[in-house]
Amino acid sequence: MASLTAASAVFAGPSDPDDRYFDLPKLTQPPVLDGERGADEWAGALEWACSNSQIVADGAKYGWREQETGRSDVSANQLNQSEGEDASIARTDDDYAATIWQAWDDDGFYYITEVRDNVRDVVGGERLESWWERDSMSLYVDLINNKEESGEANGYVAMNIINFVAAPQNASAVNITWEYIVAGSREPTQDPDVIEGFTYGFRDAGDEFGGETDYVIEGMMPWTTLMRFNLPGAPTVGSEMGACWIGLDPDNDGGYGGQLQCWGWADDPSNYATWIFSDIPAGPSGTAVEADSWGRIKTTFN
Repeated sequence: MASLTAASAVFAGPSDPDDRYFDLPKLTQPPVLDGERGADEWAGALEWACSNSQIVADGAKYGWREQETGRSDVSANQLNQSEGEDASIARTDDDYAATIWQAWDDDGFYYITEVRDNVRDVVGGERLESWWERDSMSLYVDLINNKEESGEANGYVAMNIINFVAAPQNASAVNITWEYIVAGSREPTQDPDVIEGFTYGFRDAGDEFGGETDYVIEGMMPWTTLMRFNLPGAPTVGSEMGACWIGLDPDNDGGYGGQLQCWGWADDPSNYATWIFSDIPAGPSGTAVEADSWGRIKTTFN
């Protein structure tokens, strides 16, 4: 297998986006959702970047849809230059950059993201569910990983969106939004009875990550909640799901204010990266995730 991999590297050209398969480690014990990334709590978790630098790397590896506007074949920089924002800052890692650590256990999916940001904006929204108008993080997840092209035109199958706003969970009734699929269309809700179980901790991180209004979101999404609609059953070792992250960064703009699409194009689940649920341990006594014997991509990017 190693010789085949080496031979394939001889040929120039973009890599196949379908090679984006990642082992999702299993937690030895759940983290405390307090916005603090304890070294033991998240040891060995799957680490992804969501930043302009990552999108540039994606374009170099997988090709570009439109390089001038920052759209690679598997990600997109859709940040804006806000009023008063320096052009040298806008749309760069100094504008917005996040790192996301991910893992699972028998109860649910967990993540923590550390976000570098130059402006905090969690106000606005013509509708309560207009989460894209607030600093936040959205997980787009294809719960059955069917890899079929779907979207607004063709109808969704099992793509869900879970959005956590960059503010304390209980500070507002709009800080958690869930969109699930009914008859091929997205159905948004913030009904506390429906979203019960989704939970997160938030921490204002000041300039800890190099920005001015940095923050941390540390969240959990129970399988029992996701099974209310589009998840047929809790995952086990060997299960697969497609995943894409959207970092929202409105920067005080009215309405939609910009975002990064990372590890996939949000409206096309066939383009998502794939989690493979594994029994590789994460958390206390966990070990770092490395490429396996089949040459799967190493999951930590510097």
